[in-house]
Amino acid sequence: MTWKATLGTYQDSVTKDTSTDVNLRGSTKDTRFWFGYYQELTNFKQSRLGAERAMDLASYGKLIYSLQVASGGFVGGSLTWDGKQDNVEGLSPLLGWGRTNAKPYVNLNFDPNDSVLWGGTYSQRQIGQISLFQIFDDRFNTGQRVTHLVWRGSMPNSVSLVVDAFHRSGASEAGEARVSGNGLATTLEMRDYFVRVAYDQKANYTQANITRLAVGFRF
Repeated sequence: MTWKATLGTYQDSVTKDTSTDVNLRGSTKDTRFWFGYYQELTNFKQSRLGAERAMDLASYGKLIYSLQVASGGFVGGSLTWDGKQDNVEGLSPLLGWGRTNAKPYVNLNFDPNDSVLWGGTYSQRQIGQISLFQIFDDRFNTGQRVTHLVWRGSMPNSVSLVVDAFHRSGASEAGEARVSGNGLATTLEMRDYFVRVAYDQKANYTQANITRLAVGFRF
Protein backbone atom coordinates (compact mmCIF):
# COMPACT_ATOMS: atom_id res chain seq x y z
CA MET A 1 0.00 0.00 0.00
CA THR A 2 1.13 3.55 -0.78
CA TRP A 3 0.08 6.82 0.86
CA LYS A 4 -0.12 10.42 -0.32
CA ALA A 5 -0.43 13.45 1.96
CA THR A 6 -1.50 16.84 0.56
CA LEU A 7 -1.78 20.31 2.07
CA GLY A 8 -3.70 22.86 -0.01
CA THR A 9 -4.58 26.54 0.28
CA TYR A 10 -7.31 28.47 -1.57
CA GLN A 11 -7.21 32.27 -1.95
CA ASP A 12 -10.56 33.93 -2.74
CA SER A 13 -10.34 37.16 -4.82
CA VAL A 14 -13.65 38.52 -3.47
CA THR A 15 -13.50 37.82 0.28
CA LYS A 16 -9.68 37.78 0.40
CA ASP A 17 -10.00 34.76 2.70
CA THR A 18 -7.50 31.91 2.60
CA SER A 19 -8.95 28.44 3.18
CA THR A 20 -6.94 25.31 3.95
CA ASP A 21 -7.43 21.66 3.11
CA VAL A 22 -5.58 18.59 4.41
CA ASN A 23 -5.95 15.28 2.61
CA LEU A 24 -4.52 11.79 3.23
CA ARG A 25 -4.99 9.22 0.48
CA GLY A 26 -4.12 5.54 0.55
CA SER A 27 -4.05 3.25 -2.48
CA THR A 28 -3.61 -0.37 -3.47
CA LYS A 29 -3.64 -1.80 -7.00
CA ASP A 30 -7.40 -1.37 -7.53
CA THR A 31 -8.64 0.68 -4.55
CA ARG A 32 -8.14 4.22 -3.26
CA PHE A 33 -9.50 5.78 -0.10
CA TRP A 34 -9.05 9.18 1.50
CA PHE A 35 -9.64 11.33 4.55
CA GLY A 36 -9.91 15.10 4.25
CA TYR A 37 -10.53 18.21 6.34
CA TYR A 38 -11.38 21.67 4.97
CA GLN A 39 -11.65 24.96 6.90
CA GLU A 40 -12.34 28.58 6.01
CA LEU A 41 -11.44 31.68 8.03
CA THR A 42 -15.17 32.19 8.60
CA ASN A 43 -15.04 29.01 10.74
CA PHE A 44 -16.94 26.91 8.20
CA LYS A 45 -15.36 23.47 8.26
CA GLN A 46 -16.08 20.06 6.77
CA SER A 47 -14.57 16.61 7.15
CA ARG A 48 -14.87 14.02 4.39
CA LEU A 49 -14.22 10.34 3.82
CA GLY A 50 -14.26 8.51 0.50
CA ALA A 51 -13.30 5.39 -1.40
CA GLU A 52 -12.84 4.52 -5.08
CA ARG A 53 -12.39 1.15 -6.75
CA ALA A 54 -11.48 0.18 -10.32
CA MET A 55 -12.86 -2.96 -11.98
CA ASP A 56 -10.78 -4.37 -14.82
CA LEU A 57 -12.85 -4.93 -17.98
CA ALA A 58 -9.96 -6.50 -19.95
CA SER A 59 -10.03 -5.18 -23.53
CA TYR A 60 -12.80 -2.70 -22.61
CA GLY A 61 -10.70 -0.71 -20.13
CA LYS A 62 -11.98 -0.31 -16.57
CA LEU A 63 -15.04 0.72 -14.60
CA ILE A 64 -14.38 3.11 -11.69
CA TYR A 65 -16.93 3.63 -8.93
CA SER A 66 -16.65 5.86 -5.87
CA LEU A 67 -18.53 6.85 -2.71
CA GLN A 68 -17.92 9.89 -0.52
CA VAL A 69 -19.49 11.14 2.73
CA ALA A 70 -18.89 14.42 4.55
CA SER A 71 -19.92 16.09 7.78
CA GLY A 72 -23.26 17.86 7.52
CA GLY A 73 -24.95 14.78 6.05
CA PHE A 74 -23.46 14.88 2.54
CA VAL A 75 -23.35 11.64 0.50
CA GLY A 76 -22.21 11.39 -3.10
CA GLY A 77 -21.02 8.83 -5.60
CA SER A 78 -19.87 8.42 -9.19
CA LEU A 79 -19.50 5.80 -11.89
CA THR A 80 -16.96 6.23 -14.72
CA TRP A 81 -16.02 4.04 -17.67
CA ASP A 82 -12.46 4.62 -18.85
CA GLY A 83 -11.98 2.70 -22.07
CA LYS A 84 -8.18 3.01 -22.04
CA GLN A 85 -6.25 -0.25 -21.74
CA ASP A 86 -2.95 -0.27 -19.86
CA ASN A 87 0.10 0.04 -22.15
CA VAL A 88 -2.10 0.40 -25.26
CA GLU A 89 -1.74 3.52 -27.42
CA GLY A 90 -4.45 5.31 -29.40
CA LEU A 91 -7.92 6.70 -28.78
CA SER A 92 -10.23 5.58 -25.97
CA PRO A 93 -13.59 6.81 -24.63
CA LEU A 94 -14.53 8.36 -21.27
CA LEU A 95 -18.08 8.25 -19.87
CA GLY A 96 -19.24 9.06 -16.35
CA TRP A 97 -22.20 9.88 -14.11
CA GLY A 98 -22.35 11.40 -10.61
CA ARG A 99 -25.06 11.89 -7.99
CA THR A 100 -25.33 13.41 -4.49
CA ASN A 101 -28.06 13.87 -1.90
CA ALA A 102 -27.77 17.67 -2.45
CA LYS A 103 -26.59 18.37 1.09
CA PRO A 104 -24.05 21.22 1.62
CA TYR A 105 -20.60 20.28 0.34
CA VAL A 106 -17.41 22.22 -0.40
CA ASN A 107 -16.53 21.22 -3.95
CA LEU A 108 -12.75 21.53 -4.19
CA ASN A 109 -12.46 20.46 -7.83
CA PHE A 110 -15.04 23.10 -8.93
CA ASP A 111 -16.80 20.69 -11.33
CA PRO A 112 -20.52 19.89 -10.87
CA ASN A 113 -21.10 16.74 -8.79
CA ASP A 114 -24.57 15.87 -10.10
CA SER A 115 -23.45 15.51 -13.67
CA VAL A 116 -22.64 13.56 -16.80
CA LEU A 117 -19.07 13.24 -18.14
CA TRP A 118 -18.18 12.43 -21.72
CA GLY A 119 -15.00 12.65 -23.75
CA GLY A 120 -11.95 10.70 -24.78
CA THR A 121 -8.23 10.13 -24.36
CA TYR A 122 -5.38 9.80 -26.83
CA SER A 123 -2.21 8.05 -25.65
CA GLN A 124 1.10 7.94 -27.51
CA ARG A 125 4.48 7.14 -26.02
CA GLN A 126 6.34 10.10 -27.47
CA ILE A 127 3.78 12.80 -26.60
CA GLY A 128 2.18 11.34 -23.48
CA GLN A 129 -1.56 11.31 -22.82
CA ILE A 130 -4.09 13.93 -23.94
CA SER A 131 -7.65 13.93 -22.60
CA LEU A 132 -10.53 16.10 -23.78
CA PHE A 133 -13.75 15.80 -21.79
CA GLN A 134 -16.76 17.75 -20.61
CA ILE A 135 -18.70 17.59 -17.34
CA PHE A 136 -22.19 19.10 -17.23
CA ASP A 137 -25.08 19.41 -14.77
CA ASP A 138 -27.98 17.12 -15.69
CA ARG A 139 -30.11 17.60 -12.56
CA PHE A 140 -30.53 21.16 -11.26
CA ASN A 141 -31.04 23.14 -14.51
CA THR A 142 -28.08 25.43 -13.81
CA GLY A 143 -26.43 25.01 -17.21
CA GLN A 144 -23.14 24.30 -15.44
CA ARG A 145 -20.61 22.95 -17.92
CA VAL A 146 -16.84 22.51 -17.68
CA THR A 147 -14.62 21.47 -20.60
CA HIS A 148 -11.14 20.14 -19.76
CA LEU A 149 -8.10 19.64 -21.97
CA VAL A 150 -5.48 17.70 -19.99
CA TRP A 151 -1.95 16.69 -20.98
CA ARG A 152 0.11 14.21 -18.97
CA GLY A 153 3.75 13.64 -19.81
CA SER A 154 6.93 12.14 -18.39
CA MET A 155 10.41 13.64 -18.34
CA PRO A 156 13.84 12.34 -17.32
CA ASN A 157 14.82 11.69 -13.68
CA SER A 158 11.35 10.48 -12.63
CA VAL A 159 9.75 13.87 -13.26
CA SER A 160 6.21 14.13 -14.65
CA LEU A 161 3.96 17.05 -15.55
CA VAL A 162 0.17 17.41 -15.76
CA VAL A 163 -1.40 20.51 -17.37
CA ASP A 164 -5.19 21.00 -17.19
CA ALA A 165 -6.71 23.91 -19.15
CA PHE A 166 -10.46 24.34 -18.72
CA HIS A 167 -13.44 26.55 -19.50
CA ARG A 168 -16.59 26.79 -17.37
CA SER A 169 -19.99 28.38 -17.88
CA GLY A 170 -23.33 28.27 -16.09
CA ALA A 171 -25.13 29.61 -13.01
CA SER A 172 -24.69 28.84 -9.32
CA GLU A 173 -28.44 28.13 -9.01
CA ALA A 174 -31.28 27.68 -11.49
CA GLY A 175 -32.54 31.09 -12.59
CA GLU A 176 -29.42 32.96 -11.47
CA ALA A 177 -27.20 34.94 -13.84
CA ARG A 178 -24.79 32.84 -15.88
CA VAL A 179 -21.04 33.37 -15.63
CA SER A 180 -18.15 32.21 -17.81
CA GLY A 181 -14.47 31.79 -17.01
CA ASN A 182 -11.27 29.93 -17.79
CA GLY A 183 -8.67 28.24 -15.66
CA LEU A 184 -5.33 26.47 -15.66
CA ALA A 185 -3.87 23.91 -13.25
CA THR A 186 -0.30 22.58 -13.43
CA THR A 187 1.08 19.71 -11.36
CA LEU A 188 4.79 18.91 -11.21
CA GLU A 189 5.79 15.55 -9.69
CA MET A 190 9.39 14.81 -8.70
CA ARG A 191 9.82 11.26 -7.41
CA ASP A 192 7.85 11.21 -4.14
CA TYR A 193 7.02 14.92 -4.02
CA PHE A 194 4.63 17.11 -5.98
CA VAL A 195 3.39 20.69 -6.21
CA ARG A 196 0.20 21.95 -7.87
CA VAL A 197 -0.64 25.55 -8.81
CA ALA A 198 -4.03 26.51 -10.24
CA TYR A 199 -6.08 29.56 -11.13
CA ASP A 200 -9.88 29.24 -11.40
CA GLN A 201 -12.00 32.07 -12.83
CA LYS A 202 -15.62 32.22 -11.60
CA ALA A 203 -15.02 29.32 -9.22
CA ASN A 204 -18.21 27.44 -8.32
CA TYR A 205 -20.02 29.80 -10.73
CA THR A 206 -19.61 32.89 -8.54
CA GLN A 207 -17.70 36.15 -9.07
CA ALA A 208 -14.75 34.76 -7.10
CA ASN A 209 -11.47 33.83 -8.76
CA ILE A 210 -9.63 31.19 -6.74
CA THR A 211 -5.86 30.71 -6.64
CA ARG A 212 -4.88 27.24 -5.43
CA LEU A 213 -1.58 25.94 -4.17
CA ALA A 214 -1.05 22.35 -3.02
CA VAL A 215 2.09 20.50 -1.95
CA GLY A 216 2.47 16.91 -0.90
CA PHE A 217 4.49 13.74 -0.76
CA ARG A 218 4.10 9.98 -1.12
CA PHE A 219 5.30 7.43 1.42
